[in-house]
Amino acid sequence: MGIFSKAISVTKSDTINTLPAWEFMNQTGTLGTFLSGSLIYVGGAGDVNVIVAGTVGPQNTVKSTTVSAGGTGYTNANGVSPTGGSGSGLIVNTTTAGGAITVVVITAAGTGYAVGDVLVIPGGNGNARLTIDFVADTLPTVAQGVEFAGLQAGDTMPVYVDYVLSTNTSATLLVAGRESSLG
Repeated sequence: MGIFSKAISVTKSDTINTLPAWEFMNQTGTLGTFLSGSLIYVGGAGDVNVIVAGTVGPQNTVKSTTVSAGGTGYTNANGVSPTGGSGSGLIVNTTTAGGAITVVVITAAGTGYAVGDVLVIPGGNGNARLTIDFVADTLPTVAQGVEFAGLQAGDTMPVYVDYVLSTNTSATLLVAGRESSLG
């Protein structure tokens, strides 16, 4: 099966944490779940849901905005989808004063936006504008997981894995390519 030097038990979780799973991060022993392209050795028969190595999450998601023009004729609104710009899927809640939008809260960050994109906020007189100030790439999502069903004790996953999301088996994680083998 190759040469391995580290093994940890895998517990069921749908939490993605970018901290490395292998490093001792602090005095409490808290570790992340980022496995950096590890192999999974299955200790007992069952199913394992993983994020395959190299999977990327949503790209260029909106992290902050500025109301560049408050507009006129608006009322407070939830679930508003601004139009324009280079991306899609941004959804915001708006707060108004005197018919002008004063506060925008991002409820869905969308994807594909660029810093400087100017979006039109629908409603009112259609003259409110929102400018994208900051975008970022995000972690893969649980929905991007791939489930391997019916694995048998002793199997090795057929792919390298960045995150283990959930298992119904006693999966053990082994890191390939190290100098010593497990006994």
